Amino acid sequence: MAYKQIVYQRAKAELEARRKKAEKENDARRLKAITLCPEIARVEGEIASYGLDAVKALGMGGDAEKYIRELSVKSLAAQERKKQLLKSVGLSEDYLDIKYTCPICKDTGSHDGFFCECQKKEVINQAKALLGETAPVKGCTFEKFSLSYYPDVIDPDLGVSQREHMSTVYNFCRDYANHFTKKAQGLTMYGGTGLGKTHLSLAIANVVIERGYDVYYGSVQNIMEKLEKEHFGRKNNDESEKEAIINADLLIIDDLGVEFVTQFTTASLHDILNSRMLKGLPTIISTNLEMEEIYEKYTQRIASRLFGSSLPLAFCGKDIRQIK
Repeated sequence: MAYKQIVYQRAKAELEARRKKAEKENDARRLKAITLCPEIARVEGEIASYGLDAVKALGMGGDAEKYIRELSVKSLAAQERKKQLLKSVGLSEDYLDIKYTCPICKDTGSHDGFFCECQKKEVINQAKALLGETAPVKGCTFEKFSLSYYPDVIDPDLGVSQREHMSTVYNFCRDYANHFTKKAQGLTMYGGTGLGKTHLSLAIANVVIERGYDVYYGSVQNIMEKLEKEHFGRKNNDESEKEAIINADLLIIDDLGVEFVTQFTTASLHDILNSRMLKGLPTIISTNLEMEEIYEKYTQRIASRLFGSSLPLAFCGKDIRQIK
């Protein structure tokens, strides 16, 4: 997995919070148990002393093995007494066991020197949460994409119905996400407003993140605003916004064409596309502009990088938001 550093930091903080919560809850249960039966505290002290004596015995030499076995028998007997004492006051035998969310790693995130599965899942959750700060990723999945909004009558321009055409686009995007690699081809999703371009680009993002890749998403206007702020007043980050955009495993630029075109935005867009093309990294761009409009609005250099390194996907139909 190769996500942004902040994703790992947030995942680590979440696991630590779980561990502290479990231990705090255990402290409260222990106080209750000892209040009901003070003898439990004495037995716990015995168990702890047997463990300490066993550690000390490791340097005793030849008699250590026999002594440690004796301590083990005493410790097991004390643990059994503790269970009986808990049962005597109406508590379960495991009442004083710490209830970690993940019993395998005890909410530390690692087990036997490797990342625990719980940490891997939490890293993915945090990566999605980070993306969710700028995009409605929860609502944009392949499962929630409905083809019923597209007319099921033959479109003379397409030769098939718009629903059949969009079914092909949908299946292509799903296959693209399931087989994504950092060497995948870029995509240019174009067509009118409200045809599902953002939905399918974010559906791809959801799957790609789950497969361990880093995704950067933003509307072109939002991206340019961040770059402009950074350019004229560099933030003190470990990684600049521009570096994060250029180095992301998958970059998704939404709503190309709605931004106010300036010399700065044109130069920045060209730099991003060119840098990622040189690195061989894929970019998904969605736009309401038609192909000829992109050539008219942007320089030849930008248009050539858009279409020279990406596969065009035409979206058709009526504005789904108006239909809803």
